[in-house]
Amino acid sequence: MARWLVGLLLVSGSAFAGQGLYPLMSTGDYPSPIEMMQKLEQLHPGVISEFEADLDNGELVYEFKVIDPEAKTKIEYEYRTIDGSFKERDVERLKNGDNDELAGILMLKENGITFSEMITIVCKDSGGHLVKAEVDNDLGISYIELEILEVDGKRKLAFDMENKQLLPLLKWD
Repeated sequence: MARWLVGLLLVSGSAFAGQGLYPLMSTGDYPSPIEMMQKLEQLHPGVISEFEADLDNGELVYEFKVIDPEAKTKIEYEYRTIDGSFKERDVERLKNGDNDELAGILMLKENGITFSEMITIVCKDSGGHLVKAEVDNDLGISYIELEILEVDGKRKLAFDMENKQLLPLLKWD
């Protein structure tokens, strides 16, 4: 019974967070995630490997992870939409567990395309708001796993970066 209750609270909590994000992201008062990705790509070396929109005490924030393969580091940034500031949160050395993510960003670099350009391709026909995107590599396929927030909830999908197409086996509704 306790596990069921905890599961219900987690599901309803994540649904509530999604409901809070949608109105904020729909107002047009904040820069889009893609605009901030482009700005971060110009300001910092490395490749964005992860993005997430979140609420922090009612404030819309964008969180990014940037991997710099040359420096062998990953850096987490937070963008505060209220004042337009980037805040460096954490710097770590790359570990063996980061190899799948690293393979994905190397695919982007080899193809001469940025994370923001790839996200633009993926989201061009989407009617919702991007709330999460993460580069990964599995079974030799480099892809971006995304969450799109729409009026009626979140939609998950995966996009093959090399072939620039949705992966039908990794599409969730």
